[in-house]
Amino acid sequence: MQYRVRSLQLGDLSVSEQVLESDDESALRASLQTQGRTVLSIRKVSTLWPLKRSVARNRFPLFCREVRTLIHAGMTIVEAVDTLSARERLEGRSESLSAALLVRLQQGKSLSNALSELPNTPTVLIAAVRAGERTSNLIEALDDYLRFNNLVEQLRTKVISASIYPALVTTLGLGISLFLLLVVMPNFAGMYENLRGASTGTTALTIEISQFIGKNRNATLGGMAFTGAALIFWIVSGNAKKFFAQLGRSIPWIHKRMEDFQLAMMYQALALLLKGGYPMTEAMAVASQSALSLHLKMSLEQALGQIERGGLVSQALSEAHLCDEVGRRLMAAAERNGDFYLAADVVSRLHGERFELFVERATRIVEPLLLLAVALMVGTIVVMMYLPVFDMATNLR
Repeated sequence: MQYRVRSLQLGDLSVSEQVLESDDESALRASLQTQGRTVLSIRKVSTLWPLKRSVARNRFPLFCREVRTLIHAGMTIVEAVDTLSARERLEGRSESLSAALLVRLQQGKSLSNALSELPNTPTVLIAAVRAGERTSNLIEALDDYLRFNNLVEQLRTKVISASIYPALVTTLGLGISLFLLLVVMPNFAGMYENLRGASTGTTALTIEISQFIGKNRNATLGGMAFTGAALIFWIVSGNAKKFFAQLGRSIPWIHKRMEDFQLAMMYQALALLLKGGYPMTEAMAVASQSALSLHLKMSLEQALGQIERGGLVSQALSEAHLCDEVGRRLMAAAERNGDFYLAADVVSRLHGERFELFVERATRIVEPLLLLAVALMVGTIVVMMYLPVFDMATNLR
């Protein structure tokens, strides 16, 4: 669930407006207060058009690539954003990301503050840009964010690619089944009318179904159209995503792999922020604002509290169940050599590889099972449709 949050950062007089994800408004408010933010307002964002929001989020990586290229060519940040804004005006796009940023930059605001005032801006991007402003190396900060975004998109693409084939098979199977039920079986109904009294069992059931569909074809089509529209609305509204997420959490081995995806994203965010010069506590506070589940956010806040009280990073993460033994030992090694961002990057890759392996194995298992289920569904309809034909042949003899 997404909320539009207006808040004040302690020591900063500017008001920031962000769209953050959380399972509960009270949990989001408590999380922001632990980060030293004064919450001005929290409003629930409508989930009716998630595709539009997805497009809005996807414009940031493209913007970062273009700005990085122009800065590398020798432009200042204002000149780079002005160039992009001018190009978008020529293309007829008046309400663009570059135009909104240019107005704020010309008011004297930094790029990080300008980004924080825009809706749907990723928190990790704001933090990365702020780190680049601290070190006067904005190009490297943008490169780090693009690597983080590429990892997240790579894992999401794995899921989407794996779901395309099962979706096509399911759609084809349902299409064939509906064609048989709505077109073929009603045409057979006239042939079966004389057998209605003598037939029993599956043959009688098939005749009843054929005659019902033939007499109520408009009502049947209307009911199926309504069901299809309700299904599309269920998917578009985001309720389908929530349902399958809850279903996945109820199955332990799927829940573990879902956590691998989120932990890969969390540790990659930590690596980006730590490399940019953030202290561990501040980096963990920013990472908790990523698209993590409520359970992981609470675990991260628990680990953060323990570290702020003087606890070891490796011990705090391990006790919060945010890393396994390998991750704990990597963090313990980082406590000795100070390379926390390298350890976080390795842990992120380990969780990412586990998630990719899970998706690959699940695909290999689900695809043949789905083909078998579709074949059985279509085959059952065909067999039920032709059983009365055999019955008619027996009666003729």
